[in-house]
Amino acid sequence: MRFLEDTYRLINKYNQKAKTAKYYGTEDLLYSAEVHMIEMIGAYEAITTTKLAEKLGITKGAVSQITRKLLEKDLIIKNPSAERSNEVLISLTDKGKIVYSYHQNMHEKMLERIDSVLSDLSDEGKMVLDKIIRIIDDSLNDI
Repeated sequence: MRFLEDTYRLINKYNQKAKTAKYYGTEDLLYSAEVHMIEMIGAYEAITTTKLAEKLGITKGAVSQITRKLLEKDLIIKNPSAERSNEVLISLTDKGKIVYSYHQNMHEKMLERIDSVLSDLSDEGKMVLDKIIRIIDDSLNDI
C-alpha cells in the first residue's frame, strides 16, 4: 500500500532530520528536539517541565536534558513560580525568541501550503484525514 510506504518514508525522513543540527537565526546549532521545545515554550510563554513533557509527548527526564542544553545556550530561563513554591516556570530569553520566530516563519510557510490543499477537502474528508493521523499516532505508541 503506497500510503503506508509514504508514511514510513516520512517518519524515517523526520528521524534523519532530527539527528542533524541546524541554525535557526542565531549562532547556535540546534537539533529538532531543542527547536520544538523552544516552540512549545514560546507558545505558552511560561511553562513547567511537567506541561512540556505532556505537550511534547516525552518524559520529564528528556525535558530536563533538553532544557539543560537550552540553558547553556542562553535560549531559556527558569524562574520559580509565584503561585507554587515547588514549581519552576520556563521562558524564552531574547535569543530564544529569535529562534522561536525563525521556526514559526518556517511553519507558517508549510501551513500555507497545507491549508491550500485542505481548503479543497470537504468536512468529511478533513475528518477522515484527522482519523488517519490519530491512528498513526496511536500505532506509534504500540511500537
